Amino acid sequence: MAIDKRAARSAWKERKTEWTVYAARTGGAVWVGVTRDLDAIGNRLGFTLRTGDCRTKGMQAAYDGTLDIEPLETLDPTLGPLARQEAIRERRAHWCAALGATPIEA
Repeated sequence: MAIDKRAARSAWKERKTEWTVYAARTGGAVWVGVTRDLDAIGNRLGFTLRTGDCRTKGMQAAYDGTLDIEPLETLDPTLGPLARQEAIRERRAHWCAALGATPIEA
């Protein structure tokens, strides 16, 4: 069975994205970040941690073989780019303070 690459590419481009504030936990420490694709960020962080190439400050040192990704909040999808960036900064700071976490900067 052949895969229609053009249709797959179009479907990927037209997918609905949700900006999500998430917590990443490993080694008893917590980091808070924001992403458009929660599954992808879990895969990326897990891969970089397993290969020893994680660039998130302090996460590689704390890595104990486990990684838990927890969605905390979904941002309003009607926000424009500038308002979304402001909301990202505000909500990431809020959750870092609430959880005693380190922010993940993109």
